[in-house]
Amino acid sequence: MNEPFLVFVVDDDPYILIIIQGILEHYCQVETFESVEVCQGRLSAVKPDMFLLDVKMPDVNGLVFCRQIKDDFALKHIPVTFVSSQESLEARLKGYEAGGEDFIVKPFQPEELLRKCQAAQQIVKERFALARQLDDSEMLSSLVMANMDEYAILVRFIRELISYETSQDIADGLLEMLKRFRLDGVVQTRVLQQVLTVSARGANLPLETSVLEHVRGMGRIFEFRNRSVHNFNRLTMLISNMPVHDAEFCGRLRDHLCIAAECADSRLNAIEIQEINRHNQAGILDAIDRLAASSNHVRGAYLRDRASCAELLMMLEQNLSRVLAHVELSNGDENSLTHLITNFSEDLLEVLDGGEEICKAMEDLVKRLGQLNRGQ
Repeated sequence: MNEPFLVFVVDDDPYILIIIQGILEHYCQVETFESVEVCQGRLSAVKPDMFLLDVKMPDVNGLVFCRQIKDDFALKHIPVTFVSSQESLEARLKGYEAGGEDFIVKPFQPEELLRKCQAAQQIVKERFALARQLDDSEMLSSLVMANMDEYAILVRFIRELISYETSQDIADGLLEMLKRFRLDGVVQTRVLQQVLTVSARGANLPLETSVLEHVRGMGRIFEFRNRSVHNFNRLTMLISNMPVHDAEFCGRLRDHLCIAAECADSRLNAIEIQEINRHNQAGILDAIDRLAASSNHVRGAYLRDRASCAELLMMLEQNLSRVLAHVELSNGDENSLTHLITNFSEDLLEVLDGGEEICKAMEDLVKRLGQLNRGQ
């Protein structure tokens, strides 16, 4: 972005506005407002890159203003971070339901506020294209829903599940299924210590991730008001708009969602096993390569040593012959000495030939390990 990152801060406490402006003014451009009404007047002329909204304010509070922002096509892609004195799950859920992207609790540290702004700046870079794609797909989704009953939606998801190869594929598939059911939700996958939180608004949004981290430990399946949560080992799915007014339809949806979530969790387990197997196989191949290199090194050293010993023995025999030519020994002593040298040479070469057996054993081991790794 070429223009400075612009933040609108709305809080009825002038002291808080001064603090926030002092923290952010060296990092980005800041405009402060003591009421929602004053901020709304400014929006007719300038659109910010981020909103920082106090939750509790007289007249129009931050939650209501956030809903207005998200209902306005020209503003809906601007990230909203709430500033609140409450840190409860209920407070975070209210912020999530209002459409906020992040949440900061008073009193906050300057470094934390700067991190929130940096996270919002990243969201701005990715949000517009995604939002437009979602808008374009809403009409298609409605048409598909009109021609596909709820059982067919579930069957279609399960049929396509086997083709998904990554956590992202599964999360996107679940969100597509929810959209066909006309449900809004967030999906979190956990594979090999890698956590991915995805919704229709993007991936790993801080507030959504925070909410999922809170609810993932609250039991396998539980509900509160119009929300429903399905927790499995590698998957958590939060639905925020269950049709509780239609008890029969809502009950069927619970069953469908439970089946879909359990199947998705099983597929994530299979993906994790595949990743572990690929990692292990890579380790085995590396070990085989190292063993083969060691075998080649041992064979080369063996051949060099055997050649050197043969050369030394030949030199010993030649030197011995020259010495014996100038020394007067009896035939018996000369034969005994020659026999001793010959036996020593044979014994030495026999010891060296044991290295050949080691080389062959190592080469055979490398071959058999390679066959096992290929499943032969």
